[in-house]
Amino acid sequence: MKKKILSKGADYTYMLSVFREVILKSGIKEQGTLIFAGCQGPCYSMATLLSFGIRDLNLNLYFAVEADVRQLWRLEYIKNLGMVATRKENPIKAEGIMIMSGLIRVPFENILKFIRDALGDGGIIIGETVEPGLFEEKGWDKQIPFNYLFEFSMEHPTSFEVEGNQKF
Repeated sequence: MKKKILSKGADYTYMLSVFREVILKSGIKEQGTLIFAGCQGPCYSMATLLSFGIRDLNLNLYFAVEADVRQLWRLEYIKNLGMVATRKENPIKAEGIMIMSGLIRVPFENILKFIRDALGDGGIIIGETVEPGLFEEKGWDKQIPFNYLFEFSMEHPTSFEVEGNQKF
């Protein structure tokens, strides 16, 4: 997988701005839909944190528990609290989906099924990991045509544009 650095921060305080640049670059338009797909607990917490940084972009934001489109929850901003899952939703197609690294423990075929079921035509796939290089190490990059990667670490959170990938 050939990656081109899109944005890089000095430390964790740049995390939201580095992530925001990925979303702005992705082309998801106002009123577009982005689904974060991850595990309960850590991935959900990361999804609410990341979505807080893009709450002003007027996107429809969702969290899919365990990459299951039937376990889709709407993320909304609640004043003085932040982003929270407010209600369960019916399956939808999205302009963008984020595959979170906590899905490592979910059967890989479930993730591929989620992408087929949830990604709209021409949609983009973003990979998020707290362990830089994880998707390459696990071979996911050979089966998922990521358009962007967001690698979060305490030092140098980095986003990448993936070059040469086809659509899913």
